[in-house]
Amino acid sequence: MRIIRILQLTLILPILFSFASRANGQEIFGKAKYNYRSFADKKTLVVVNQQDFTDLSLADAVKSGWKLSLYELCNQERFSKLMTDTNYFFLLRVEGKMKREGEASLEYLTLVKGGPSAKKGIDKMYEIVSMPLQPINDESGKAFVFMPVLINIMQDHIINVGESILRAYVGNSFYSNRVDNIGDRVLLIDRGDIGWNFSDQEIKELFGDNIVIGDASQIARAVKDAEEKRVVSYTVSPAGGNNRGYSYKMLIDTETHELLFFRRHRITQKSPAGFTQEDLKRISNPYRTK
Repeated sequence: MRIIRILQLTLILPILFSFASRANGQEIFGKAKYNYRSFADKKTLVVVNQQDFTDLSLADAVKSGWKLSLYELCNQERFSKLMTDTNYFFLLRVEGKMKREGEASLEYLTLVKGGPSAKKGIDKMYEIVSMPLQPINDESGKAFVFMPVLINIMQDHIINVGESILRAYVGNSFYSNRVDNIGDRVLLIDRGDIGWNFSDQEIKELFGDNIVIGDASQIARAVKDAEEKRVVSYTVSPAGGNNRGYSYKMLIDTETHELLFFRRHRITQKSPAGFTQEDLKRISNPYRTK
């Protein structure tokens, strides 16, 4: 699997604008708008290894849930030949890292656009959207459960940005604030997704009866059954409990696959992987104001 340095549009482009000339900034903005709004007119090639179970899961999720454009499955060899072609978008798994990370520790599901910049490497391709998928070499099967969910979230993001290109630039903050729309949905959070030592009383004070602390099997069942008025947790962090890298934390509606919460933090001894106490206080706010 190729390593790509994940440079999320939502984080990088505002920096480019602050240093670029106004004319150059308008050019970048216009290019981004075109890439998102022309997406449905071009074919998406889904890069899979037929011997890899996670790739097969990706292929199945696309076959059952990809709606925004025509698509085909392709292998690594064909991807290498076509990656410079602007007529294609490519959906694939990558091992990714942020700028300051020493080595890749997570896999991402990423959608990139073909173009001449690919001659310099996959990390130079125009990134449309990337979602954290799983730790490298993960064998938990968690990614299999959430693959169809992530496919829908990525498509929803493309639609949202097509309607308002500014959402490509506010990105993460746009999704971190959607928890206020949670309404009367009940949370199901994997105990292992919470990164701080909590008591049942603390959770009760925050959420009342609007939360269930469960396990991975309960969440898998809720996702598979598309339970109504249910929101589940999904976290992606480096394996082994290492105090390095980033921890991604999400809340997702099991029926609609709406992404209601998305945040990440750098893992340290003081801030271990998983939902922080601050995260849960933020998430509980809609319940405490009822």
